[in-house]
Amino acid sequence: MKCHLCSHEKKLIKAHVIPEKFFTPLRSEKKSPILCSNIKGKYSKRSPIGIYDSTILCSECDNYIGIWDNYAQQLLLKGFDESLAVYQGPENVFYKINSFDYEKLKLFFISVLWRAAISNHSFFKRIKLGPYQNEIKEMILNADPGTPEKYPVVIAKFRDPNMTAFLDPHNDKFDGINFYRFYMTGFVIYIKVDKRETPQFLKDFYIRKNQPICILLRDLHNSKDGKIMVDIAKHYLR
Repeated sequence: MKCHLCSHEKKLIKAHVIPEKFFTPLRSEKKSPILCSNIKGKYSKRSPIGIYDSTILCSECDNYIGIWDNYAQQLLLKGFDESLAVYQGPENVFYKINSFDYEKLKLFFISVLWRAAISNHSFFKRIKLGPYQNEIKEMILNADPGTPEKYPVVIAKFRDPNMTAFLDPHNDKFDGINFYRFYMTGFVIYIKVDKRETPQFLKDFYIRKNQPICILLRDLHNSKDGKIMVDIAKHYLR
């Protein structure tokens, strides 16, 4: 089959769209993660190494992208201690990471977006990049993260440290501007895919070169995300 990145006819591998280590917190000693759905007729199934697609990448291209995957996993999955917390009154409102590699982290996020768009897995069926898909592919091939304003990325995190479930990624809108939302082990990632200007209230928070990252904190309880997760759990446990 043809690799979607290098466009060569090669043997393709089980390539992850979201890296496997982001699924590790979902595992226990005796149980694998379960892929569930609240859609009628869709059945749950075990997903021991996360969600992968055997139709998108050859091993060489997967390893090429893997450099960015590894960096993001090391940066985001190591945990955040109190020294990174920023408070407004008694409440922790965000974590602040002062030093990071902008190129690697930005390329990680846009490569996840692109991989989701080309994937045949039903979990990613709501990611449709249309005319942006080839441009993002060229950025990946050239290891070009673009300016911070090009496909800007905002990172949020649920306050509850036990919140490790995933929802399928999907389109979202802020002030009418198109974003895609991804869930990654307690993180919520927003990537703008729209030529219009970023909404003013988000401009201070997308990742930039030579500036700290502000990881916004969100409350899962009583949120739309939380309700969906509870509904899926109830559907699965019936």
